Amino acid sequence: MTTQTEHLPRPGPRMTWLDRASALLSTVAVLGILIGAIVVVVDVLMRWLAGSPVVALNEVMAQVFAMAVAATLPAGAHRRVNLKVDLTAGWVGTRMTAWLSAIGAVMLALFFAILATRIWATGVKFHAQGRETLILEWPLAPTYFVVAAMLFAATALQLVHTLRDILTAIRTPNERRSTLAGLILVGVTGAMVVGGLVWAAVDWSGMSGLAMQRPGLFAILAFALLWLGVLSQFPLAPVSGLIGLAGTALFIGSTSAANVLASDAVEFLTNPQVATLPLFLLMGSFAVAAGMSGDIYQLANALLGRVRGGLAYTTVAACAGFGAVSGSSVATAATFGRISLPEMRKRNYSPELAAGAVAAGGTLGALVPPSGAIILFALLTEQSITVLFIAAMLPALLALALYFVTIFTVIRLNPDAAPVTVEDRIPILPALKQAAPVAVLFGVVIGGLYGGVFTATESAAVGAVGAFLLALLRGKLNRANFLNVMSETTATTALIYGLIFGALIFSFFINMGQAPELVTRWIAGFDAPPFAILLALLLFYLILGAVMDSFAVMVITVPVVTPLILALGYDIYHWGVLMLVVVEVGLITPPFGINLFVLKSLDRNMAIGRVMRGVLPFVAADIVKIALLALIPSIALWLPSTMQ
Repeated sequence: MTTQTEHLPRPGPRMTWLDRASALLSTVAVLGILIGAIVVVVDVLMRWLAGSPVVALNEVMAQVFAMAVAATLPAGAHRRVNLKVDLTAGWVGTRMTAWLSAIGAVMLALFFAILATRIWATGVKFHAQGRETLILEWPLAPTYFVVAAMLFAATALQLVHTLRDILTAIRTPNERRSTLAGLILVGVTGAMVVGGLVWAAVDWSGMSGLAMQRPGLFAILAFALLWLGVLSQFPLAPVSGLIGLAGTALFIGSTSAANVLASDAVEFLTNPQVATLPLFLLMGSFAVAAGMSGDIYQLANALLGRVRGGLAYTTVAACAGFGAVSGSSVATAATFGRISLPEMRKRNYSPELAAGAVAAGGTLGALVPPSGAIILFALLTEQSITVLFIAAMLPALLALALYFVTIFTVIRLNPDAAPVTVEDRIPILPALKQAAPVAVLFGVVIGGLYGGVFTATESAAVGAVGAFLLALLRGKLNRANFLNVMSETTATTALIYGLIFGALIFSFFINMGQAPELVTRWIAGFDAPPFAILLALLLFYLILGAVMDSFAVMVITVPVVTPLILALGYDIYHWGVLMLVVVEVGLITPPFGINLFVLKSLDRNMAIGRVMRGVLPFVAADIVKIALLALIPSIALWLPSTMQ
């Protein structure tokens, strides 16, 4: 019913040599990212203090970050970090589920192998040609070789998992049989794949010729197969990547298609903006290790705990504050669920209000910049991360205000939802002092972006180094916490970049297949006003957000929907923020919102029905927020227009 990130448990005392090798690569990768961040901060300081920046730093960092990010992929493969949609899990029997998992493992190994082979071949070609960077004249081939080596390692680890999955599938008893719907879903998916492979083997030239004549038809078939594959619980990265690769091969040949995949992947890795994502992920991990969530909660409680329902207000405000250093909705909901739910239960808050405040507050994690989802949208659409961050700030404040109004209304309509007595008074000054480093860090990161002092990458580097120093100075970076930071950052980085590699080639194929133009012409045939089309898309995204992770939604839909939105005359930054808001609302929309199940897992005594009832007033507030953003684009666009 939800989108899950599947991974193996962290290595315990009995670590195998593969566990140790994976942990070592993970540490090297994240240390490389951290060292790169420190170098970027040194460059910023030298520019300020001496007016003398590091020469050709972008060239150096592009190579360093490309290799560091690539080094997360084997560790991600070892931990089996995949994005799957288990919405139809109840339809598929135990044995078929095991075989689908094995097939998914084969697909991922194949995707990694193709990518590794072609990147290595490109490196060999660049070495023979003597290709170098522009300023420092560094050879490019070593970067390609390192990236390819990491992908070969990921392939080998994935093959190990493939063998294990096949053995598991053979031994799995059929304790639960598949439903008719499950059999139809898997049968149609298999028939399309097998039929396509047979057709390609028998008459490749005829298949390619028809694709040239009817590109729109093949793009539609690709989308259908993508959805069938995702709903069949295959990992999203290889599904999108292999479909995109096969589709591109129909137009330009298999070798050229694989070369496009390889060149796009490495160009993406060496794009200066790409370093922003792992750096902000690292910032969030160090922020958790430094105990910033507790600092933010204490400050919010000191300021808001003096009024009735203070802990509910505190929870929402703290979620917004933590979103400024975390960037993840699910992580924010889980963090403050652990902190807030016991406190509100102890003070006799209604379970509905407590659950609603935590679930809704969690959605602010991805809206308050810096946000991983915003960065992904920027990378997929090649737009400015900085502008998107600034565009999200007023909508985030609007969401916070509407949630406060919702809590006030709930308490007025149902006085029993919150106790009459206010919370224990927490002194404001000590709380301010404790939370001051967090406020300074957020102010420097976002203020520097808004003022044009930092680029997006520089602000991310400052944030990562600042969070690292804070955790270090507080004595929080013991061995266990440091390894936890390495593990979390590696897993999330590997997950997102795997998705992006698949999305790159899939988007390339969709554009070659002219799908955006096809959809635009089809919708234009309805002669509907642009705003009506926008509303239909918002409803579509609201439904998707209820059953899928925001990353998955973007990877699947952005290649087609974004050109359509631009053709309708809407601003891409307005659309980016609006789409993210709608998808995040889906996280708390019953019956499938993932944040609802996160809270249920934190408090097993709380009925899921009570969680859903508690979140409904906040969903109503979100509908108001979406309407305001759709009707008044300046809420998102005004602040970016004032940037220097």
